[in-house]
Amino acid sequence: MPPRHVQKIASRVKFIVSHVVQQELNDPRLGFVTILDVEMSPDLREAKVHFSVLGPEADKVKSLRAIESSAGFIQQRVGKNLNLRNVPLLHFVLDEFDDRLARIEEILELERKAESEAGADQPEATEAGEDRGEDSEAERE
Repeated sequence: MPPRHVQKIASRVKFIVSHVVQQELNDPRLGFVTILDVEMSPDLREAKVHFSVLGPEADKVKSLRAIESSAGFIQQRVGKNLNLRNVPLLHFVLDEFDDRLARIEEILELERKAESEAGADQPEATEAGEDRGEDSEAERE
């Protein structure tokens, strides 16, 4: 876990970047962008800005290009609002965690449906298996 002052600066950078992206950038390529997290290096010279974009893959690519092209402007705004000797160099990372999470949930839902269909086809086998499980527990004691 980074030191407290690094966390505070990361939180401030996150706030500034999200404000600039939502309020000051007028790029038509920007979609619905959410700044998720900022990871600062221990020496405060670099920052990874994780963000997500709501929408299809094409919107994500367009938004990534728009943010990368305006990185200098965003970094300038961060520098004006932070009272640091050196302004951190910003690296933008498109975070696709939500997409992966949705895919995992979809797979789990398909497995649940398959299990419930298999359970509906053979209810007697399930009951017999439960009875055997109880016997084996009794035998252990």
